[in-house]
Amino acid sequence: MKKQLSLKLRLLLLSGVAVFMTTSCMFMPPKDTKETIKTEAEEAEDGTTIYKKDGLTCVWHDEFDYEGVPDTTKWKYQTGHGNDGWGNQELQNYTDNTTTADTAVVEEGVLKIKAKYENGEWKSARLNSKESWKYGFIEARLKITDRKGAWPAFWMMPDGRADWPDCGEIDIMENAPAIENCDHRVFSSLHARGHFAANPKSIGGKTYDENLSSEWHTFGIKWTEQEITCYYDDVAVGGYENNGTIEDWPYDQKFYIILNLAIGGQLGGTGFAPSLGGNAEFLIDYVRVYQ
Repeated sequence: MKKQLSLKLRLLLLSGVAVFMTTSCMFMPPKDTKETIKTEAEEAEDGTTIYKKDGLTCVWHDEFDYEGVPDTTKWKYQTGHGNDGWGNQELQNYTDNTTTADTAVVEEGVLKIKAKYENGEWKSARLNSKESWKYGFIEARLKITDRKGAWPAFWMMPDGRADWPDCGEIDIMENAPAIENCDHRVFSSLHARGHFAANPKSIGGKTYDENLSSEWHTFGIKWTEQEITCYYDDVAVGGYENNGTIEDWPYDQKFYIILNLAIGGQLGGTGFAPSLGGNAEFLIDYVRVYQ
């Protein structure tokens, strides 16, 4: 998502980010194993459901099977406009939903991140998981916004670091249809000192149809000491192997999960924001971490 950290450096690279993302929308990573994995569900003695995937057991999850504010034991918020729109000239003001469900609302078994234009500005939400993990399978089931002017993302950043891109970044799912040739498309990428901004490592990309926003799709990564593999709807679409250098593999530390809906900016398309009619939504059915 490239929306924080080392902002002076980021601002120097904004043009490169735009160039990369335009390219990524037309590029499929060379690794396409078509490996398919499935989720298994078992009932525990206490009646709860235990989820398993690829030999791993779910250690953290939010099924959003409640109503109101997102679970405050699991989520916290980054708020405000950020520096220069989080380094990307984004328009939204991220708000806190700890006590009042406004831009992040759980209802009907779904987390809804709602971007709204009110009182002359856009507001939205950015949720960060309170826990972080090193390795595992991380996934979410999503209905993608898929509207020009909006930029939804499901991604990960490392704990306690502000030295982007050295610290690393894992973008599991981004959608920015304002970019040319990116209608109904999602993409996934990695960033580190050796590959960032205009030259990241693409680990996935796929063009869907006009139902992307109305149909559920699952996006995830299988992250090990040797490799990060990306999965769309449980099918492997690409990956990146550890080459043993710190410049290319900062993915050996704990990362936390981020869910957000940006408006406008370098990839969202500021010029398209008025076409949203003052509202946009990003829907999340569940988020799960297996280890």
